[in-house]
Amino acid sequence: MGRAVKTKKKLTAVTSRQAEMIRKRLKTKREEIMALYEHDLRVGQGLSDAGAEDLVDRANDAYNREFMLSLSGSERDALLEVEQALERLEQGGFGSCDHCDDKIPARRLQAVPWARYCIDCQEQAEQGLLPES
Repeated sequence: MGRAVKTKKKLTAVTSRQAEMIRKRLKTKREEIMALYEHDLRVGQGLSDAGAEDLVDRANDAYNREFMLSLSGSERDALLEVEQALERLEQGGFGSCDHCDDKIPARRLQAVPWARYCIDCQEQAEQGLLPES
């Protein structure tokens, strides 16, 4: 007789009601990040050293332009985290740690709905002890 093959399906650590509330928060966060990104991009592109006559002014303008564009990079990273959380929410893997598969506590998900790791694994990730995924 054939053996039944067990498939490991991640279970969500939140109820369907909590999931809907988290989905709304994630979408709101996505809209906020996009607005900030677009603002930073406009400001970064608007800074121009064409009108600056002094070398120091041109250097300051270049620094400010690079600074504003780097802020946009961090916002892109945050947007990616939010998008991945929405995908996990849709596919049923939301609320499970990406590393150890343990449930992420609901309080953590309420505070950081895009969290990928449980607290223990997050600490390891911050120390560089988890393999990058």
